[in-house]
Amino acid sequence: MAGKIQGYTAFRSCGKAGTGKSTFCFNEIKEKIKNKEKIYIITPEQFSYSAEKKLLEDLNEDASINAEVITFNRMAKRVFNEVGGANNILISKSSKAMLMYSILEKEKKNLKFLSSSKDNIDLALKEITEFKKNNITIHKLENGIEQIENEQLKEKLNDIKIVFNAYENYMQNKFIDEEDVLTKLYNKLPQSKMFNDTIVYIDEFIGFTKQEYNIFTEILRKAKQVNITICTDSLEENTEKEGDIFYFNKNFKKLLTKCGQIVDEKQEKPVLLKTKYRFKNPEINHLEENIYNRVPLKYKGKNENIKIFLANNPYTELEYVAQEITRLSREEGYKYSDIAIITKDVEASNNIAKAIFSKYSIPVFIDEKYEITDNIILKYILSVLEIFSSNWDTETVFNYIKSGFLNLDKNEIYKLENYCKKMGINRRKWYKTKWNKYEDLREKIVTPLLEFEKEINKEKTAQNISKRIYDFIIKNDIQNTINKKVNKLEESGENRIAKEYQSSLNILIDVLDEIVAVFKEEKVTMDKYKEIIKIGLRNKELGEIPQSLDQVILGSIDRTRSHKVKAIFIIGINDGVFPSINRNEGFLNDKDRETLKEKKLEIAKGTLDNLYEEQFNIYKALTTPEEKLYLSYTSTGKDGTALRPSVIISKIKKIFPNIEEESDIIKQKANITNQKATFEELLKNIRKIENGEEIDDIWIDVYNWYNKNEYWSDKLRNSLKALKYTNIAETIKKENIERLYGSTLKASISRLEQYIQCPFSFHLKYGLKLKEEEEYKIKPLDTGAFMHKIIDTFFERISDINIDEEKTEKIIDEIINEELKLEGNYIFSSSPKFIVLTNRLKKAVKESIKYIMYQIKSSDFEVAGNEVEFNEKIGNMEIYGKIDRMDIGKNEDGEYIRIIDYKSSDYDVNLNQVIAGRQIQLMTYIDAISRQENKEPAGIFYFKLMEPIIKDSKNLSDEEIENRIRKSFKMNGLILADIKVVKMMDKKLETGYSDIIPVYVDTKGNLNMSKSRVITKEDFSNLQKTVRKIIKQISNEILNGKIEIKPMYDKSGKKASCEQCSYKSICAFNPKINSYEYLQKKTKEEILEEIRQIK
Repeated sequence: MAGKIQGYTAFRSCGKAGTGKSTFCFNEIKEKIKNKEKIYIITPEQFSYSAEKKLLEDLNEDASINAEVITFNRMAKRVFNEVGGANNILISKSSKAMLMYSILEKEKKNLKFLSSSKDNIDLALKEITEFKKNNITIHKLENGIEQIENEQLKEKLNDIKIVFNAYENYMQNKFIDEEDVLTKLYNKLPQSKMFNDTIVYIDEFIGFTKQEYNIFTEILRKAKQVNITICTDSLEENTEKEGDIFYFNKNFKKLLTKCGQIVDEKQEKPVLLKTKYRFKNPEINHLEENIYNRVPLKYKGKNENIKIFLANNPYTELEYVAQEITRLSREEGYKYSDIAIITKDVEASNNIAKAIFSKYSIPVFIDEKYEITDNIILKYILSVLEIFSSNWDTETVFNYIKSGFLNLDKNEIYKLENYCKKMGINRRKWYKTKWNKYEDLREKIVTPLLEFEKEINKEKTAQNISKRIYDFIIKNDIQNTINKKVNKLEESGENRIAKEYQSSLNILIDVLDEIVAVFKEEKVTMDKYKEIIKIGLRNKELGEIPQSLDQVILGSIDRTRSHKVKAIFIIGINDGVFPSINRNEGFLNDKDRETLKEKKLEIAKGTLDNLYEEQFNIYKALTTPEEKLYLSYTSTGKDGTALRPSVIISKIKKIFPNIEEESDIIKQKANITNQKATFEELLKNIRKIENGEEIDDIWIDVYNWYNKNEYWSDKLRNSLKALKYTNIAETIKKENIERLYGSTLKASISRLEQYIQCPFSFHLKYGLKLKEEEEYKIKPLDTGAFMHKIIDTFFERISDINIDEEKTEKIIDEIINEELKLEGNYIFSSSPKFIVLTNRLKKAVKESIKYIMYQIKSSDFEVAGNEVEFNEKIGNMEIYGKIDRMDIGKNEDGEYIRIIDYKSSDYDVNLNQVIAGRQIQLMTYIDAISRQENKEPAGIFYFKLMEPIIKDSKNLSDEEIENRIRKSFKMNGLILADIKVVKMMDKKLETGYSDIIPVYVDTKGNLNMSKSRVITKEDFSNLQKTVRKIIKQISNEILNGKIEIKPMYDKSGKKASCEQCSYKSICAFNPKINSYEYLQKKTKEEILEEIRQIK
């Protein structure tokens, strides 16, 4: 590209922040435009809008035709249109990402450091971009690799070479990327007349890549004059980076000269501007001069225009900003466009800022680009693909159903979801099985999906799948549904979301087109296609332009405009954020970069250079405002983590010793802003009064204003009620109790036990009849009920318990198979998992029945009934239930009755639980039945329905295993302390422990009271009376409307009944407001002595 230079260059306006460099250039432009000169102003992309705005403000409309703001992209389009070169398609960011994903997948076996993970897509593309921007071709890279001695760096570079080469091979003669555009622009510029005899101004650049340097040198050949503005304190070259924030800018001249294109006589003497026009007060001027001085001078005057605020958290920080903006607007006449907010993390501040500025009615433009993969339209399409890749997993099907594009009523969806959970609808059952219920709805959902799947399966190529998705969108009239949603959003003022919806369908179709363009007829699995489209959508971004001229701008430190901003708020100035601590050096670390530089392969700056650049950006941010600078930091992050202030806060405090830091941590100022925000502040202050804190007197006047205001008075009253709300459950009125239960309470014993567990939970479940959502899973209740049914049916069918084991098993198998055929037990036979469980249940039932029969045969008690219905009136309560088994025995002293309850888990009688009312079922049954049948109570028992597990069985004989199994089926419970009755229950028992009931007989033939679970006849009677009193008490409390939130707490097990409660999210139990009912922990003797005293 050698040749004669047409014009000359000038570092036309150089100076520190606020010296009017851009203004100087624009004033020159005004003069030169009078001579009909053609002028170009070249700026970075992010500053083009503000430059165009300034150009229109400073020049009249006619004159602005000859002066034009351009960026590198606009320049390329103009040159390519003039001389050709726009043949290849410019590949988008999303296409690049999808292509790189495919390359990494195909090359993963050859890669050492890069893999096909999504993180490495960005990493690989970043390195390719970096190499291209620095004019490092694959050929140069290959030569460089040969010179590298470090093996790890060599392997890294080899990874880059593999993906770079695959990327370039694919791009050849098809696409061109953004970096290639600049290379092509440089090659085409010699043929272009665009810059011939023009005047060029280069403004707002901090530095240039090698590609950009090359382009500027070519512009220098053609232009009459090239003017560059630089933010610096001098143009003297500096070899010391440390402490000089202008280091890189001072070396502009040196770097341009290194290009070999500029000669000294072609350079005008630079204009070094020293007078600072921007700053309208001495404080900010002093800050600019001293913030990065090695020996900063202290400001001795009064400080009014630089403020520091310590916020409790990021929310209150932005609340302070909103309040101060409101004050500036009202009291000092600021326009919103006079104000900007700068942050290091726009994304983190985004949602909080929108909420707070909406509350304060402040128009704000958030300068960011955001991903759209969370958009419901895109979720809808992705959910369709997920259905096929997950083989119709029910959760993914409901993601599709709930997307809002199926025109289904919400209640229909909820009912359908409950049905699917209850019936275990999953996978093939969606499309292979007809349903007994909701069949029409199922077909409406499934038919379009099956048709879509059928079309895809004809040809699983990227092109066909993309085409079928497009057809699916058209066929299901998605555009019309979107239009309706957009109209509703616009009516409710949600313009940003409405715009996103409008754009997202177009973006989706763009990505489909890009997939076709990149992959064409390449074969892909549904999983791979799903990943490709996700990556494509993830790399599509939506940006916004300001909707109004008068808006506060919230932007990042490197994108916020630096002209005509009266007040700047810099938020989040915490340690590690301003400046940032970025320990991630990237794929190539600083040492790697130094090695490459030594081998003439210089690429981008390392972490240290990036830190110097960040310091310069911070300097620009601090010196942007004309009048006021607000600096804020937080004591805690969003997650409550303690944070420290940045060193910048410490520096500014030293420079301005008279500055008074404000904070909302100890005391908040009374901020009267707009009605909505002030109302919230009023409620906060009323809460303080409730807590016994003092508040500012002004809030009394504020309260009176809202109380008298017609619009706000009702809101105030309702809010005051909410402030005084506690979750203390009020007693239910008598008339409402009768509506719920009637005048006589009918309840099972298990329900009464539920009341003792927690009265409020009982009220929700049995009073209001709130039901849990049914789910398709076997719970202990299901297995227990199933086994109960088999056992009951078995004893109904046999006439003699002395049948052999083979016949017993045959009868059990028949009963189980019959039960499994019933629709109600569909759950047991619907999947391999449940078939395995069923077989285990069969085994457990057989073992259980075997030992039930053994125990009956070993006893003088006979089975009097199974599933015996029980009903009795106690006071104003009618209790009912079913007794699993009732046995009757007789000896010379009289007739006896015992109750046996089958349990699918290990149970025992706990007297602490009994007298607390938590375990009264069996005592109630035996009390009522013994009185009704006029028989003596012999005992209450729990029999475990279970599959016994015998440890170390390999070392045991068959007889020893049998004995252990028999003992594992021993009943737990409470027995009448009568040796005759005990021996009626175990005829074989002479001495020692029984293997049927929990008793021990000593060598003299007497019951050992300490080793046996027995109580005397008198204590048994006292216990029965106590249980009757407990039932009457529970009945009275229920019918008197007592529904306290008072869960039972077991201190011994350190468990509250809340832990397993389905309603805990409703009651919101709070130990500070509510209290527990503690379960006593007493010995058997203490309890029995206590009830002996009760009359």
